[in-house]
Amino acid sequence: MRTINKLITLSALTTSIQVFATDVTFHADAQIGLTTNSDLAIKELDDISSQSDTGSILKAGVSAELHATDNLKFTPSYRYEQTNYHQLDQYDLALHQYSLDSSYSISGTDVGIRYDGALAKVAKETFLTLDQVSLYVGHYVNPTTYLRTAIRASDKQFATQSMRDAKGLGLDSNLYYFINQGKTMLLLGASLDKENADSEQFNFKSWGLNTGITHRFKAFDISNKAGLSWRYQDKNYQEVINQPLTQSEPSRDESRSVVSAFWQLSVFDSLQIVTEAEYGDYQSKLAANTYTQSIASLSLKASF
Repeated sequence: MRTINKLITLSALTTSIQVFATDVTFHADAQIGLTTNSDLAIKELDDISSQSDTGSILKAGVSAELHATDNLKFTPSYRYEQTNYHQLDQYDLALHQYSLDSSYSISGTDVGIRYDGALAKVAKETFLTLDQVSLYVGHYVNPTTYLRTAIRASDKQFATQSMRDAKGLGLDSNLYYFINQGKTMLLLGASLDKENADSEQFNFKSWGLNTGITHRFKAFDISNKAGLSWRYQDKNYQEVINQPLTQSEPSRDESRSVVSAFWQLSVFDSLQIVTEAEYGDYQSKLAANTYTQSIASLSLKASF
């Protein structure tokens, strides 16, 4: 019900903004395909299956750019993603994501506020909702370099494990560098995060790094887009002392290193074949949470 109310509120705000907008642009896409996963897991619940499966994927999204003035822009969006596995359907995932971004641009600088919400379901049952608000500043250092810094506040709630409910603060900064007349983009970023959960064993502080490259090119007069990225996160959990034994619980400290790649081949202007692959190395002081995971997918995407 909370999610429905949020969507209604976002729709009402979007409609109100559209009345005053001088320029409106809409975008939509839909994607369907097949996927394989070497180790199905619900990382947020420490549920690691150590089993592989194949399945189908369905994705769809819609967004709009509403220009109230030449400098003021609003961008609402909604996206739905679904993964259904052939055998281990208890890991079927459905994800609703919705956002509203408002920004003001002047002299190469963007100042904005953004809301992001998400609702995740596993095996058709809600297990996680997330609300996040961020303030950001972006600036073109020069015509080919863009720097964006954001501070985030989040509220995370679990349907069945309220002890994991948490409020978080985060800071991230990303540097974008464009070359080849904008056909190639290089990314370098860093982040800091802190979460305080209802149960202190899930409190953590973390730092992260991410980098990547995307490139648009033509081969045999066919448009292509390819990308390669890497992200790393190191989490340090709060040490919990059990009284009166004064013995600490096993440390949950963990790290994540994930490499991702994609290749998008345009069959027509609005129809693409998309290949994606990801390899993740998840290390933890809890042996049960240490594993590696390979995910690959092949899909057809239509853009409107």
